[in-house]
Amino acid sequence: MRPESPTLLWHRLSPAAWLLVDGLAAAAFGLLAYGILGAREGNRTLAVAATALATATVPVARRRPLAATAGALAVFWLAPISPRYAWIALLPLAYALYRAAERHRPAVAGAALAGGLTGPVASALPSFRHSFGVLPFGLMLAVAWTVGVAVRQHRLHGEAQVRHEAQRAEERTARERARIARELHDVVAHGMSVITVQAAYGRLVVRSEPAEAAGALDAIETTGRQSLAELRRLLGVLRTGEPGPAREEPAPGLADLARLAEHTARAGVLVDVSISGEAGTLGPGLELSAYRIVQEALTNVVKHAGTDAARVTVEHRPGALVLEIVDRGRGGEIRAEGHGLTGMRERAALYGGTLLAGPLPEGGFKVSATLGRPADTTP
Repeated sequence: MRPESPTLLWHRLSPAAWLLVDGLAAAAFGLLAYGILGAREGNRTLAVAATALATATVPVARRRPLAATAGALAVFWLAPISPRYAWIALLPLAYALYRAAERHRPAVAGAALAGGLTGPVASALPSFRHSFGVLPFGLMLAVAWTVGVAVRQHRLHGEAQVRHEAQRAEERTARERARIARELHDVVAHGMSVITVQAAYGRLVVRSEPAEAAGALDAIETTGRQSLAELRRLLGVLRTGEPGPAREEPAPGLADLARLAEHTARAGVLVDVSISGEAGTLGPGLELSAYRIVQEALTNVVKHAGTDAARVTVEHRPGALVLEIVDRGRGGEIRAEGHGLTGMRERAALYGGTLLAGPLPEGGFKVSATLGRPADTTP
């Protein structure tokens, strides 16, 4: 496996680690703000309380941006008492507005901005003689809010692309199943034709040439096993509603994981793909099943994990293909298994494999699938 980059490690911080980072940043800001600005105020009690409130909004903004906006704005409204309070509250308020715009829908985010802009206005009260800070303060808050809106739009656009890709994947899967249905007759006809011919030949030479008859029996056994294995796999994925004949596109496989990672990154989740072991020759059906398992797991990360990073590990073993998809998001127990997990289990079972999915003790979620190679799967 290749070493993980510092950027990926940073993105994979657990919620507890992010809380620690936010807490340290808030503590550093609070000490700096009080040392430079708060300590110069005559009313030390008010200065300490205001600095503490502004500092507390920094870690709160990650999950409760509206509450953080209200807290920072309350400190900003103390600007008529002293302009230093506006400077103490400026960065926390800008960060809270960024988070509000990045997380909430436009109407809520717009209301947060409108409320936040009353802070710069308050810095000019009560006489408006010192209104030089209104425009710079307001511009900084508006820029932070705009960046948050842009980040949200980028994420939503990426999620729409992922949904579109998932829809296209389902369409390709339906076409693949229809192709399998059309091939079912060919598999049965070919296998039975070989068995019939070999059986007739063996009956003719069973007394005169026992060795030739034994060879015919071996051919019957081999053909029967191969046909049964193919039939079991085909019947496992057949569904009704076959579409009309169409030119089939190549089914995706492990070589397409990089493209899948690019699509997922557009939805705001950075994916690190690691592949180890000797791949050898894998059948298209096995590669398709492996690709779909990874795709569904990453779709669940985008929809439910609340994180911006995930790791995909593909390990080629002598008798199996092992997949592992891990994120450091919200985790949580599976209350009801939906179509996604059920489909992944079916794809793993199609190749005599297993699939395990569940939250991690340290936070996040893990999907682990083991698929047997076709050459190692006996009927």
